Amino acid sequence: MEELKKMEEYIEVERRELNDMVQYYDLHDHRVLDQSRRVDSILNQYNHLKQALLGTRSSIMGSM
Repeated sequence: MEELKKMEEYIEVERRELNDMVQYYDLHDHRVLDQSRRVDSILNQYNHLKQALLGTRSSIMGSM
C-alpha cells in the first residue's frame, strides 16, 4: 500500500503542475496537452496497481 501512497503524492504534484501551466498557456498548447497526458498515464498506472493490490487482497480475504 506504500506504493499507492507514493503514487498519490506524485499524482498531486503532476496535477498542480498542470493547473499552474493552464494559468500561463492556452488549454490547447502542446505543453498543457503533454502534461495532461502525463497525468492521465499516471492515473491509469495508479488504477491498475490499485486494482492488482485490492484484487490480491480480496482473494486472500475470500479464502478465510
